[in-house]
Formats: sequence, structure tokens, C-alpha cells
Amino acid sequence: MRCVILNRNYPPNPGITGHSAAEIAEHLNDRGVEVHIVTVGSNHRAKDGPNPSIEIHEVRDLYGGKNKLLRLIASLIEGRNMAAKAAALGIAPIITLTDPPLLNYWVARICRRLQRPWIYWSMDIYPDAFVAAGLASPSGLLYRHFKRVSLASVPQHLVGLGQKQADYLQAHYPERVPTSILPCGVNPVEPAEHRPKWMPDDKKTTFCYIGNLGQAHDPRFVELVITALDPKIHHFYLSVYGIHAARLLRHAAQFSHVTVLPSVDRSELGFMDIHLASLEPAWDHVCVPSKAVSAVCAGGCLLLCASDQGDNWNLLHEAAWRIEPGSGMAEEVAGFVSKLTAAAVAEKRRRANSIREELIGMKSRAFDAVFDAVKTIAG
Repeated sequence: MRCVILNRNYPPNPGITGHSAAEIAEHLNDRGVEVHIVTVGSNHRAKDGPNPSIEIHEVRDLYGGKNKLLRLIASLIEGRNMAAKAAALGIAPIITLTDPPLLNYWVARICRRLQRPWIYWSMDIYPDAFVAAGLASPSGLLYRHFKRVSLASVPQHLVGLGQKQADYLQAHYPERVPTSILPCGVNPVEPAEHRPKWMPDDKKTTFCYIGNLGQAHDPRFVELVITALDPKIHHFYLSVYGIHAARLLRHAAQFSHVTVLPSVDRSELGFMDIHLASLEPAWDHVCVPSKAVSAVCAGGCLLLCASDQGDNWNLLHEAAWRIEPGSGMAEEVAGFVSKLTAAAVAEKRRRANSIREELIGMKSRAFDAVFDAVKTIAG
């Protein structure tokens, strides 16, 4: 049995999608599948991945700058090159994630032409993300082309980040596709033995925002929470990157109860009480923030600013509170902070531990289903 997995990032390159690709690659390899990886090469990464029995094939990294248009053009070409490399290997099935953008378009296109079976693992959904970001119109010619071709080849198996996203994808196919649910961010790790040196044991309730604050997220929500906190009983930890990071860091600099950190190890996430995550309603189903899942898996609880239609709320609501996006957000945040109790936090954290076990089981079942799909296709 053989398969080839496509994703722009792969260890030792950082990135949550690369980590996810490596996990499924290791699982399949351990069960006797000959696994090949197609990824984008870089002068900043080693030639070989973490497992020498998994063969890595690289296509050239075309652009590493910050110009958005050049990055988009480069990512489109890289995706085409990755799909062509996978096709040239002659291996089936092709398992594709969605980094770079529109990688699923190139894979669907080439699999239709070659009658090659494939498995679609949706992370962010393209071209839908371009509409959510305001970069395209659903009635535009380019969008309709990318959408039509992306759906023209029906995958043999679908892996969604949650049931809501999977249902959204299924609705676009002419026939029912076997589906697994595999949330991104189910990465339980052993907690650090000792409280981090940067976190005093002062009995305050700790809030945090850890990770990307990008196009799909609302920086105003985080700003409102920071502003509403009481320094006598609350502290906020911030480790952020992404397009809204500079704005948030400028806001946070005004407050003595905010500690800015360069990074936070996953083993330290459980020392935080309340993790913040957000998703603009236009991005419902298009992406599912992994930081929310990682927070609950670490034993923390979640303050989520998002609609009630997304998978984060659907999967994690028992360990979370939700703030409705929109004009009433400031009043809702202030009301939440003023009524928050230590007992409420403790109860949500207790529920997080139960949800973590459910998520681990969901991940295990999804890995088994992907193996079964590969076995059926590859023989």
C-alpha cells in the first residue's frame, strides 16, 4: 500500500497544518503504508523529515517576501507544482490538505484528468476563504471557475475539522462522500511540572491570547477583554502574530496587567485559565481555529467570540463561554467579566478534561478511517 500526502509545510518546518500532516503520515507508516510527502522546499529546513522511512519530495519555494500579491501568485504556482509532482509519482491515493491556498483545486483538477483517487482533508476551505476575506465575489468569474473545478472531482474520502464544516462541504458535492471528523489542535501533551517562571502564583484568574490573529479573527474582541479586566484579580498573557498583531500589541502596552511573551510552550498552556479565540461570522465553516481546540485539550476553558453555527462552539461549548460578534460586543464582554467567578472557571476547566478525552477518541477514529480508505483504494 502506498499514499502521498500534500501540504506546504512539513516538519521540521513549523506550522499546525504541517504537524497534522506529519501525524497522519506517522500513523499510516506505522500500519504498513508506504508514505510519501510532497511539500515546499526551503533553504531554512532540513532535507529530511523526522522519520527516515517517510520519503519527502520537495518543490521549489518561489517567494518568501511579504508582498501579498506576489505571495498569492507564488502560492498558486507552488500548489500546481505540488499536484504535478504527486501525479508524476504515480501513487494513489493522493491525500491533500489545503496549504497553499487552492491546493485542493489543483489536486481535484489533476485527479479528474488522470482518474486518480484522492482524499480531501479540509483545513481552510478555498476558494471560499477569498470570499470570506472580501477578496472575491461569489458571482465573480474567477471564483466560480475555481469552485467548479474544485468540485468536479469527487474525493473518495473527506476529512473535516468538525461536523459543521463537513456538512458544508458535503452540500456542494453531487453525491455523499464517506467522511471523518478530525479537529485540528487535538495535541494533548504532558503539562510542565512547574509553573512557568514568568507566571507568579498570585491566585489571579489568568486570561490569554496565544497564536495567530489573522484575517478571520477580530482584534477588537481581544482589546475589549483586556480593557475590561480588573488588575487586582485578573492577568492577561499575550503571545501573538499575524496581520492584527501590531495593533493588539499597541493596545496591550497601555495596561500593567498584560504580560507579552515571545512564545508559550504547549506544555504551559494548561496554566492559563481562560483562552480567547474568535472567528468572524463570514468565516463560519471556512476555517475552524485550532487554538480553541488546543486550549481545551490543555485543560483550559475558552472565551469564544463567534457565531453559534461554527464547529468550535459545537465541539467545545461545555468548556466555553460565547460572546456574540457585532455591535453589542463591548457591553457583553464587560458583563461577562463583571460576573465571572472562580467557581465558574473551575467547572468549565473540569468539563474541558472530559471533552479532551472525547476529542482524543474522535482523532483516533478518524486516523483509523483514513487508513481504511487508503487500504481500500491502494489495495
